[in-house]
Amino acid sequence: MKTIVIVEDHPVLRSIYRNKFIAEGFQVEIAADGASGLELINRIRPDLVVLDLAMPKINGIEVLKRLRANPLFQALPVIIFSDSAWKQQAWREGATVVLSKSTHSPSQVVDSARNALLKAESRQIEDTVATFLAGTAGSSEQAIPSPLSEGQVLLVEDHYDIRTTISSALAQSGFRVTGVESHAAALHHVRAREFDAFLLSRKCPDGIGLSLCNQLRQVYPQKPIVLYSTVALSIPQEQRLQAGASAYLTETGDILNPGRILLKLIDDEKSLAHADTKRPLPRHDSMRPSLP
Repeated sequence: MKTIVIVEDHPVLRSIYRNKFIAEGFQVEIAADGASGLELINRIRPDLVVLDLAMPKINGIEVLKRLRANPLFQALPVIIFSDSAWKQQAWREGATVVLSKSTHSPSQVVDSARNALLKAESRQIEDTVATFLAGTAGSSEQAIPSPLSEGQVLLVEDHYDIRTTISSALAQSGFRVTGVESHAAALHHVRAREFDAFLLSRKCPDGIGLSLCNQLRQVYPQKPIVLYSTVALSIPQEQRLQAGASAYLTETGDILNPGRILLKLIDDEKSLAHADTKRPLPRHDSMRPSLP
């Protein structure tokens, strides 16, 4: 659950926006002036701030300046929500979004907050990937997979750097990886060969991961199929179970280096398959379903 700090001196507006964000699934803390807002932000380190400009003690422009001067909060999404004449200055001081109280509804403010959070998390993933690639650049030994293969993995990810980073990490863990950027390419490979596990991004240009997961599960009732989201978006457990996902990853460390998780799931699947061999065979073998 994302934490939002609302810094607003008008009690009615504080209540309206606090209740709206809570109803939309956020955890909300409030402050009635700039000084207490700064103290609250420094203490709890929220995921996003909604900030008024004309306030007592310390105005919103000064709050924004102090946040951007602090390395901890230089990338913190800050939505300015004000009808003050200082809005242009707020852009110059590093506001993420500037909205007018008189023309934006509570729902629009929430939508702006969600978009700002998504962009911030995407940048964080890209920065992590860039750091990982920089750390492994020039090292030929790290790019060599283990001679003992832990299995064949199909990775579906449309972002080239993320796909390359995950593939490299899996190779170092002993997996053989086929990386593709679309669901169409994934289905083409599945028709042509067998895989031991599947790692699917939550969304690709030609479809959502839940849909592909469901298609694969029709063909492979037991194979590990892992979904992940690089922007940490939740997928209801009921939807994941209906699609047949074995796991859903949102933590950056698990996404960029999922070898341990896949290895456990593959071992669990092999144990189930071994147990099934001890059961009596059915009278008629069922044919393998075909993919669309």
